[in-house]
Amino acid sequence: MARHSLVVAVVTALLAVGCLAAGALAVVRAVQDSAERVTVTVTEEGTHRERRGGRRSRHWAQVRHVEVVAEDGTTGRLDSDDLAVGDTAEVWRRDGELSLADPSGVGLGEAVLAGGLAVTALALGAVGIGSARRATRLRRTDVESAPRILLALDRAKLAAEPDRRQPGRVLRLPLRVVESTDPRIPVDSTEDLVVSPQTAPIDLTTVVPDRWEGRVLHRGALMKVVALRTRPDDPWWVSDL
Repeated sequence: MARHSLVVAVVTALLAVGCLAAGALAVVRAVQDSAERVTVTVTEEGTHRERRGGRRSRHWAQVRHVEVVAEDGTTGRLDSDDLAVGDTAEVWRRDGELSLADPSGVGLGEAVLAGGLAVTALALGAVGIGSARRATRLRRTDVESAPRILLALDRAKLAAEPDRRQPGRVLRLPLRVVESTDPRIPVDSTEDLVVSPQTAPIDLTTVVPDRWEGRVLHRGALMKVVALRTRPDDPWWVSDL
């Protein structure tokens, strides 16, 4: 279990670094992808309809535009109330699109992408730190001295929910805490123990034990790691709750 937590910590740390690098690269590319200044000549005037206004005041509006040609022969269109046929103007061109204002810099798309990647990196970093702390704690924990809990199988709930126990598949055993020396795991709280009949150290294919003794090795924000056994002379079995 400690080795598994360490692997999770390393993998999530690498993913977090990758997200941060991707976000930074998106911002750098947006900054470096600057627009060029070009001179255009107005060749034609016209109008078109487009949606304008906020969410509540959204409406169709008639917008004036001009068709222009640049010195290198490329053409385009600009929204303008002032330019007339024959006028020349210096405008900005980026990725073939013309605009009167400089579009260089970080746009909304790049900002959203970078922000999303940063949040993802923070989340992965939190998981990685938690896994690393769990791995360290599991290596140092003395099972016998860890807080003790006693769990009882809720057979009524197990029988009422057939999907919890299907042949050849994992079992989701509903357990209720009947004794606890850990204040963070109160008596009468419920836990689900997910086990696979193929890997379980005890035979769960015929009878599921009613009582499970446990030691709380680690309790994080997302999961609890416990050592379990069904009889005092059985070896401890480490699992998540």
